[in-house]
Amino acid sequence: MATIDKINKDIAAAKAKIAELQKKIRTLEAQKIEEENLQIVKLVKTVNLDQKTLTVFLKAYAKGDIVLPDTYKAELEKNDKKEKPETTGEQKPHEQKHAQEGGNNEKK
Repeated sequence: MATIDKINKDIAAAKAKIAELQKKIRTLEAQKIEEENLQIVKLVKTVNLDQKTLTVFLKAYAKGDIVLPDTYKAELEKNDKKEKPETTGEQKPHEQKHAQEGGNNEKK
């Protein structure tokens, strides 16, 4: 029976450690999101767009009405290879439209 008690204590200790690590992960993920948000705000402020213009621009980009020039796409691909972000296999609306159109770069 002493062995079962030891195993139960080990299980409890492991569960406590898991809970502690899960809490740490949640904290780190929140910090990461906050840093990403700060980066976005800094980038947006550098282009000096008012809120209405920025909103219209982002909506047009999301719909695929605005397409990035090849030079910027190459830069994004280069950065993506460096960062290797998590992927869900889902495409954003502007990526879907771009893929459906055969990937042309014409402005609309």
